[in-house]
Amino acid sequence: MKILAIDFGMKRMGFAVGNTDLRTATPIAPMARQNDRQDILYLQKLVDEYDITKIIIGYPLNMDGTKSDFTSRVEDFARQIKECFAIETEFVDERLTSFEADEMLKEFQQDYKKRKKVLDSVSALVILRSYMESGGAS
Repeated sequence: MKILAIDFGMKRMGFAVGNTDLRTATPIAPMARQNDRQDILYLQKLVDEYDITKIIIGYPLNMDGTKSDFTSRVEDFARQIKECFAIETEFVDERLTSFEADEMLKEFQQDYKKRKKVLDSVSALVILRSYMESGGAS
C-alpha cells in the first residue's frame, strides 16, 4: 500500500510518502498553502504521481488529549479530501511531531531558518513512521 502523510498547517503543508510493502517512508517537498481548492488540486497531483491508496493526516490534539482550536480546521480539510478522492483517509495523533522533527533536523542543519523550510515534511514523515510502527499499515 502507498500512503501519503500530511502535516496540515495554515501556511504550509508537509508531506511524506510511504510504501508498506517496502516499509519505506520519505519526506517530499512541502507546499505553501493557497486556498482549499488549490490545495486539493495539488493533493490530486501527489495522489496520481505516487499512486497513493491511503492518506494519513496529522490530528492536532492538546497534550491532555483534548481537541485543540485547530482540530476542527483539520477535520474540515479531511472531509474535503474524502469528498474529492476515493481513498481511505485516517487521522494520526500528531502531538510532539514538530518537536521530534526539529530534533531530527538539528543533527543535519544548525540554521533554524533552513530547518523551518523542511520541518513540515519531516513532521509528516514522523506521523507516517508512527502510523507504520503502530501496525496501522499492516
